[in-house]
Amino acid sequence: MKKKINTIKEESWFVKQGYVDPDEIIDHNGNLQLPSKFIEIFSAYNQHNIAEGKDWDTWPEWELVLTSLDDFLTFGEPNDDSLEVSAERQHWLTLMQFMHDSKAITIDGYTIKVLGNYGHTFSFDMCIEYEDWVTPGSLVKHYEKTVGAGVEQLGPPWQPNVLQYFMKGMIEHSLGAFWICPEHVPVYGGKPTVQATEVDFCIEKVEGQCFPLAMFSMLNLCIEDTHIWKMGFEHDLAQIEYIKEVENEWPSGRPHQDREYL
Repeated sequence: MKKKINTIKEESWFVKQGYVDPDEIIDHNGNLQLPSKFIEIFSAYNQHNIAEGKDWDTWPEWELVLTSLDDFLTFGEPNDDSLEVSAERQHWLTLMQFMHDSKAITIDGYTIKVLGNYGHTFSFDMCIEYEDWVTPGSLVKHYEKTVGAGVEQLGPPWQPNVLQYFMKGMIEHSLGAFWICPEHVPVYGGKPTVQATEVDFCIEKVEGQCFPLAMFSMLNLCIEDTHIWKMGFEHDLAQIEYIKEVENEWPSGRPHQDREYL
């Protein structure tokens, strides 16, 4: 059975129920692309659920048009046959509640920092515009370069920025380059990496997967703080094997015209 997502048409309903009108909470002139401000839109409309300790189920009335969220998600109540819209809205509500409630997550500007269960930290920028997690600290530069001085000057969603100053799917970790796999990781714990010259992982969302569901899974991967290191260490092992294959195939160096290994 499809879960019902509510929309409250009369904003004074909140006042009548003893809550603050969302208009008084949401900064309509501010930069609502910032994760904390974006989450605030949803929390303003779910004050009753927060107070009662229930799952968030109320979709914002109109404020999401001030962000770059896809237009098909923003307005009104989805029709009964709009299963895709309803499902994606529910994923957004679940993600927003999780980020709002989780003590493992802190937000600084566009940057999300996640504290894992074993004390390691992971960070990335949350990019609503491109629906991806990207290089931490990069979105300020991106918006300054593509829009002008000051991230508050983000343009409307129908004028997307075309220049990119970040890489998608990047998650920075706290162990630095040539890290040693944490002891708690099965099989690989305590072993050093050889080819891990970077301080981040590239973890791309599955093609076709909606962003809030992908990000919810990724946040839990960071908090779980085990499998993510296994993935990173196995990538290092794969790089070692790749280099061995290239050296065996081309002991004198790979020919420039051979594009197989480019």
